[in-house]
Amino acid sequence: MRAATALAILAKDLRLEVRRVESLGTMAVFGVLVVVIFVFAGDPTPEDLSRLGPGALWVAFLFAGALGFGRWFAAEERNAALQGMLLTPVDRGVLFLGKWAGATTFLLLLELVLVPVALTMYGLDPHGAWLELALLLVVVAVGYAALGTFFAAVAARTTAGELLLPVLLFPLSVPLVLAGAEGGQALFQAGPREGYWDWLGLAVAFDVIFGTVCAIGFEHVIEE
Repeated sequence: MRAATALAILAKDLRLEVRRVESLGTMAVFGVLVVVIFVFAGDPTPEDLSRLGPGALWVAFLFAGALGFGRWFAAEERNAALQGMLLTPVDRGVLFLGKWAGATTFLLLLELVLVPVALTMYGLDPHGAWLELALLLVVVAVGYAALGTFFAAVAARTTAGELLLPVLLFPLSVPLVLAGAEGGQALFQAGPREGYWDWLGLAVAFDVIFGTVCAIGFEHVIEE
């Protein structure tokens, strides 16, 4: 029953996003622009680009994702959709899981756009480690979606939500972005992938800890 409810919330969010495709489109365009800006900043050499690439990718992901979080919850507040769901006998933890899954899906779609652009623009090569790269992308997306869902709910219920969301979201996302950048750098280097599994482990630990904390805290935030 809980899984079915969470899937229903996920399906609803996906249908709405398909109908108003501008949110995901705006995220993708903004993220690509950030990736491209890093390429032309300071006339970097090919060696510089290979070092900048993983970090630039995750910075673009961070900012574009934050843009999406703010738009999704702001739209629900305007349409009173969230208040409507709160009137139903739906467990608040299940509501968070559905929103979390939806945010994760959108972030994975964003990565499908940003990663090929970054690989091409920065000349990055995972040297056949595509599965490891995909695993890292999924783990980072899951963790960032948990934080974004929670803090977007907090920000949407304030008068300065658009300004508050990045202030809350970015500092706590630093360990996750660092794990993504350093783990990606380990994959893009020729030779042994030293440190990759350590950074992936950090990202997984981040997901578990913050996913649990955000799920517990979501009920208190959403009821206020």
